[in-house]
Amino acid sequence: MRNGVVQKKHRQQATAALGYVLDRESPARGCRHLLSKRDIHEFTGIIPGWPELSLGIESIVLTRGSDEHDACYRIMPREKTGSIEIPAWEGDLWVVFRGDYFDEHATVLELFGVASEELDDGVECRFTLPQARAFLLLHIFLHELGHHVDRMQTKGQMHMPHGEDFAERFANELCARIWPDYLRLFGDPRLE
Repeated sequence: MRNGVVQKKHRQQATAALGYVLDRESPARGCRHLLSKRDIHEFTGIIPGWPELSLGIESIVLTRGSDEHDACYRIMPREKTGSIEIPAWEGDLWVVFRGDYFDEHATVLELFGVASEELDDGVECRFTLPQARAFLLLHIFLHELGHHVDRMQTKGQMHMPHGEDFAERFANELCARIWPDYLRLFGDPRLE
């Protein structure tokens, strides 16, 4: 500030170049965080090539929840960075998924040992706390990371040309690869 006037800052380095911010918002009413910032930090430690994969991530946010989606990957156009947002879990650990959603995720739900039952309006998945955490880390987080990787592979780094199929494949392949490390770090979600 000079003579009472704020001066322009000539910061040329994007925030993401300094590393990402790990943040946690207070959960919305009826929601709760099943993951902690420590869980995210420890989990990223078992992802092969994490320092390179995380380049361009501005933030990882545990959001308040009550959204219409599992998670979100946001692009920050000005900085050409991205943000992975994992919402707080809404309601009870037992949830009803649409039939098509359940079918798309049946393999990972089976891997985590999630009990399920078909209902008229979908499939009820009876998560335990360790199973829900595994689902959020090993599938939801990795899926959003897949969107980030897809974006970073483009020249302009402003879009994700391969979309949901790429992110699902990325998450499933990486989940299979790090599953033994996850078990050592977090324990077996199938045992509770």
